[in-house]
Amino acid sequence: MIKLHYIHEDGASALGFSAYLLLQENNGEPFMILRDDEILGELDMQGGCWKASGTSVLNRDFLHAVEQFIDAQAFSTLPAMLLSRWADDLEEVVVQSESDYLLVCKPARDFAIFERIFREFITGIIRGEGLFNFKVFDAGFERDFELNVEAKAVDRAYAGLEKWQV
Repeated sequence: MIKLHYIHEDGASALGFSAYLLLQENNGEPFMILRDDEILGELDMQGGCWKASGTSVLNRDFLHAVEQFIDAQAFSTLPAMLLSRWADDLEEVVVQSESDYLLVCKPARDFAIFERIFREFITGIIRGEGLFNFKVFDAGFERDFELNVEAKAVDRAYAGLEKWQV
């Protein structure tokens, strides 16, 4: 289950914003848009595009903002990044929740070597913040390892710049 808290600027609200819950029960199912336990509509990814349903009360600008928010989350981009980075090693990456991932290696790959490489370089691939859990299996599901990674926001500014300033 993926559960996201989304804050949307809303001039009509007394606070200037409204809080929503975006909930996806199972991987590949639509995201429900909830406010105060009321389902306002759903967003479904179909053919690489978001499709809205039951959203007569939601305007297009709001839906577009929600779509961008979902697309910016790690679970939307991390599987493709992992498969791209380790194309020779990984067969599949399954998103189990916004922070839990199941990875299956390809047959005939050296699982022990992959584990060492994965443990060393995964922190450099994760973008964003949070605790990520990776459960990694060999192709036959005979061996596995689990890795918890706490990712923190990185300030990408060059820290040594101030010594050159006059």
